[in-house]
Amino acid sequence: MGILLDYTIEARPKLFLIENELKGHSIRDHIAPQLVQFAFNYKHNLLEIKDTIINNLLESDVDVDTISKKAGYRNADDMITKIISKEKLGVIIPIDEVSDELSELKNLFRFDIELLKFKKFVYEQKYMFSYDKFNEDMGINKMDVVVEDPDTILVAAEEAGFKDEFLGNNRWYAVAIGINMLDKIKYIAVYQKNPVKAVTYYAEVANIDLYEDTGKYIIYFRGDAKQLKIPIPLNPKNPSKAPQGRVYTNIEKILTANSKTTLDDLF
Repeated sequence: MGILLDYTIEARPKLFLIENELKGHSIRDHIAPQLVQFAFNYKHNLLEIKDTIINNLLESDVDVDTISKKAGYRNADDMITKIISKEKLGVIIPIDEVSDELSELKNLFRFDIELLKFKKFVYEQKYMFSYDKFNEDMGINKMDVVVEDPDTILVAAEEAGFKDEFLGNNRWYAVAIGINMLDKIKYIAVYQKNPVKAVTYYAEVANIDLYEDTGKYIIYFRGDAKQLKIPIPLNPKNPSKAPQGRVYTNIEKILTANSKTTLDDLF
């Protein structure tokens, strides 16, 4: 096991446990019991864990004092103490195959779990690896773009699904959301694909639940979605900016848009 301090979003550093697993490991007899044991040890050894993290940070090349101050903490000790005692811990499980049964673990624990597929292939004594990236959802199409204070998830929708679910049922699914974003999402906005090609509606998020056993989520709205007075179109000179997967932005960027605003300005 290992512990990761993620400060991709400077204002919200977060701790993650990393537990490497293999598909051959029994979920009932190996993976789940390990997570239960960790949860128990984490709860009852917070001081020891905090000291270990701080000591490792101070011995590294990371400018932890700058990170702490950017996040609004006095120093490293203050930051780690408050993250451990007040923030929900995330768990990252790299594994070579994600089964439906493994996805069900997300419903059994109070901490958030993200499953990242990591597979090795061998051909003529050469190795190749296929893997999911942690935090890949922070930008778009593998771009290293991170908006400041993201609080809105931007989803792309076809006409039928948009009318039936987004407008008709005040919800949207099945959405892949990184565990580092679950407690940050306050709004959802929709980009309508052809022929509209624009962000047209947004809604306040009431709650986010796991969607069946898919490992993805269903987002419920707090009331009806609201239509934007000024749609935010795709820049025809930059068609690659059209959302394809998970994209995050800030609601103020959407609500303060004007006639010259395009998707290029959102993320």
